[in-house]
Amino acid sequence: MRGLNKVLFILLAALFLSGCWDGVQLDNRSFVTAMSIDTEEGDYLVALEMPRVSRDANNMEKSVKSNTHRSLNNAIYGVDAHTDKEIFMGHMKIALLGEELLENAEMLKHTLDTLARDRSISRTLLILAAEGRGADLIEEELEDEILMGVYISNFFGKKNFATLYRQTLDNLTKYFAEGKTAIIPKAEVNENSPVFSGAAVMKDYALKGWLSEDELRGLIWLSNKAGRYNINIHSENEYFSINIDKYKWDMNFFEIGDNMIYAVISIKIEGDIEEAPIIAGKNTDSIIQKAKDSIEADIKKAYEALYIRIGADGLNMERTLEKKNPYLYKKYTEDEYKSIMDITVLLGVDVIINSKGAAAG
Repeated sequence: MRGLNKVLFILLAALFLSGCWDGVQLDNRSFVTAMSIDTEEGDYLVALEMPRVSRDANNMEKSVKSNTHRSLNNAIYGVDAHTDKEIFMGHMKIALLGEELLENAEMLKHTLDTLARDRSISRTLLILAAEGRGADLIEEELEDEILMGVYISNFFGKKNFATLYRQTLDNLTKYFAEGKTAIIPKAEVNENSPVFSGAAVMKDYALKGWLSEDELRGLIWLSNKAGRYNINIHSENEYFSINIDKYKWDMNFFEIGDNMIYAVISIKIEGDIEEAPIIAGKNTDSIIQKAKDSIEADIKKAYEALYIRIGADGLNMERTLEKKNPYLYKKYTEDEYKSIMDITVLLGVDVIINSKGAAAG
């Protein structure tokens, strides 16, 4: 028995020392860092970003290989035919979904299901939207970065206004399964640098419209996702920062008569102006008013974009109504002629900005 244990130990040691755990040597792998999925005449067009590593680690480059197929799995793993190594998806950071795919509910549902079933792909895979072709972003050469997937993953690991609507494969799948409106951040490249401005509004696996950068920023206030952050205000040639100390959000529903349901959204934001030297010698009251106007304008833009221009329940009011007022929810759902979009929304926004450390003009 002691001899058998010794043999087993030697065999296991040989396996791990070989750098091979599933029959494929590391040197024979192509590690995927990012993927884009588009459609092309009814087929899936997949582009994979992989680092090309030489003996000199300082000379690493990226390689982008693409493939088209009616089957998404075949489109992904068919990339093997275009490379001398076997692709490995276990370290993939992001998936960029192109606009035509987002507009096709059937193909998008199949895409998410396929990715979720692939055990080599992480359920925390970051999902981003591309206005146009996702492959165009994957193929873009960045000015200061080599791998798009690594750069975007690191950026969305930070906590700021641009990343509050971070979407993963797991939570996006749950959003659609629960019938919720999903917001997917939009990625684009501007002057050889990745930019994250705006988002795709999705419902029932289909694209409903796009939010601009201002509208997405307003939606963060409007949907109870904000918190204690530093925000930047741009006004003409002025630029200053505000530190948000307090943020309070509430939504309540009430009925007038038998047919009118109102949603009242109350938002209270309080903060201090930072970077006092930049505004010294200027009229502080004027700058405070500009800051308040900017925040209030973004909130109004977000509401109008979602409920008027796009026509989507981006605040998922139906779920909130069910939780906060079951009686009204039952009455609302029993009426086949009523829609959540028929609810009248009343916005109450109170912004308080203090001139901490600022010199009055």
